[in-house]
Amino acid sequence: MECTWCHGFMAKERLYDLLENDGQVYVSGWRWVYRCVGCGKVSDWVIEQNRQIAAKAVTANQRKGNARNEETGAA
Repeated sequence: MECTWCHGFMAKERLYDLLENDGQVYVSGWRWVYRCVGCGKVSDWVIEQNRQIAAKAVTANQRKGNARNEETGAA
């Protein structure tokens, strides 16, 4: 697998989910993720899904902004 940022090697590793409750830290679980050896970018299906949702929201907001500019004649 290749990193989308720096095109470096993505190594598979465990990511632990930590919960803190009353000053105590508990391991709630873990999942496999990919981390770039070069730049440190972490990628898994949840992260990628959230990035796609955020990108769609930004695109929708840009379309609304462009429509407002066209109505007012602004550039």
